[in-house]
Amino acid sequence: REENETAIGLARARQTADEARRAREDLEAVQEAGRTRLSQAHGAGGPVGHLQNLALVVGSVDALLREADDECQKADEEVVESIKAYHVAFRQRRSIDQLRDRHLETWRSEQTKSEQKTMDEVALTRHTRGNAASTPGE
Repeated sequence: REENETAIGLARARQTADEARRAREDLEAVQEAGRTRLSQAHGAGGPVGHLQNLALVVGSVDALLREADDECQKADEEVVESIKAYHVAFRQRRSIDQLRDRHLETWRSEQTKSEQKTMDEVALTRHTRGNAASTPGE
């Protein structure tokens, strides 16, 4: 059960990391488009106010991109932690499975010994009765 819960947590962490990466990629595209427009406006000799406005927008996108980078890094760290937790849960389940298998093997061995002992006792009893029955008649 714990292994399933950690697997679900890992899937969610990976999904969050993927979403953060896509958001960062979208911001990178916006940043590139903004820089291209700024460059074009600067080269065309546009009004200073327009250039300042574009520079402000590009600066804002740069700040958002830094935040997106931080979110991506946090999401990737969460994925790493989720992977570690999943591996721990997997190892624990595996250990429990091995203990259960050992216990089952021990139980089977004890059952086999008990059955063998019972069969030996029955054989000994029959052999003793057979010898006792054949001795008086000789």
